[in-house]
Amino acid sequence: MIGEIANKKSVILLQNAFPTLEKYIDHIHIINGKPLKVIDTLKHEILSNFYYLLALKQQGTNLFFVDIDKIKEKILEEIIRN
Repeated sequence: MIGEIANKKSVILLQNAFPTLEKYIDHIHIINGKPLKVIDTLKHEILSNFYYLLALKQQGTNLFFVDIDKIKEKILEEIIRN
């Protein structure tokens, strides 16, 4: 998708999405000393398209580049261990 982030047209590659835990995020993007936030309308559009891709995956059409099921499984195992 194409959306505006920080007043610039940006490409959002949903097929590169993958599950993660907050502890693996080491920093947030900052512009002029302020955290970069995605506006709510774009956030909702991203999530809507992401959920659509998940639905396609459940129906047998996997458009994700990574094995999100395997990553999710490892994350759940880690959560259970801790």
